[in-house]
Amino acid sequence: MLKNFLLIMLLTLFVPSQVFAQNEDGEEDFVLKDALAQIKTTKKEPPLSLEARLTEKEIIFRYKKFFVDYNYIDRDKNLNYVNLKVNNEIFSMLGSGINWSYGLTGVSWKDDGNNFVPVPTLGMDLYITVRPKIKIYTQFTGMPVGGLGRIYDAETGVRYSPSKYFTITAGYRHLSAKFNRHNNFGSFKNSGYFVGIRSDF
Repeated sequence: MLKNFLLIMLLTLFVPSQVFAQNEDGEEDFVLKDALAQIKTTKKEPPLSLEARLTEKEIIFRYKKFFVDYNYIDRDKNLNYVNLKVNNEIFSMLGSGINWSYGLTGVSWKDDGNNFVPVPTLGMDLYITVRPKIKIYTQFTGMPVGGLGRIYDAETGVRYSPSKYFTITAGYRHLSAKFNRHNNFGSFKNSGYFVGIRSDF
């Protein structure tokens, strides 16, 4: 009931004038049926995508709502970061929405031996369509887990999709972590701007 109410309210504010029709008196009436039909015909993203960040050694693979993000952060320390997460929709309408995610992030590094620390994570993702082919977004993933460690991964940016199967991404990302493996402590920060190219299948 609440979702339908919000749908009607947002439609009256944001749906183009084509969903209005003139009555016999020359006044315009809101044609809800046509507006709903317009939303239902909105094309969803293809189920499979692969993104490469040009300014980082990073690859992001997505299959439906499952994501794998691999980042080779530091060659000297042999520092690798991988994030496995599942996205779940909270709300979505007219190309904008909010998602929450859960998953597992792992960091491996070489310091007097090979070390690997897995950390469970939770996250939020907000995206807004400002033009038919342009979205702005912000997302955060992370969680402190006592003495084991913690990871915070946040980014904000713009996605431009000139076609259904091709997207250009640009933005800023901040990645921070502290971890402990058998009393072997480590930490790193990696922040900066990025540009990526994504193909959808």
